Amino acid sequence: MSRINKLSCTMKNFLKLFAVILLIAFSIELFAQNFGVKAGLNLSEMVIKDDDMSIHGLKTNLGFNLGVTAEFPITTMFSFETGLMLNTKGFRIIEKVTILQQTMELKAKKNIFYLDIPLTAKLGFDVGGARIYALAGAL
Repeated sequence: MSRINKLSCTMKNFLKLFAVILLIAFSIELFAQNFGVKAGLNLSEMVIKDDDMSIHGLKTNLGFNLGVTAEFPITTMFSFETGLMLNTKGFRIIEKVTILQQTMELKAKKNIFYLDIPLTAKLGFDVGGARIYALAGAL
């Protein structure tokens, strides 16, 4: 099977799963939803490789994430959380190059913006006066 056919099958399965999750989530009573805002910082590290080359010496780049979330309680212990997140990731490179006995310092910085839709299953346990969560999901 070719890469395109495998990708197409994987995407179809993902869309089916996503549709089932949405149906379950929207069948829950509307007043039970919790909406929120999330923000944070990213420290991304990147590796660039292909068949012909690899680039080493990439430096960590500081980025951010910001988005809205919606939590849909299914039981008192279990809920489903999704949202829309804007993330920045990237890298910096500083390279010294010598050409004809002339040394130059090359600097480059690349920021990549992503829109993510996180899908998270959330299990909550009451322990004393605190609540502990176990999370599983994907972006």
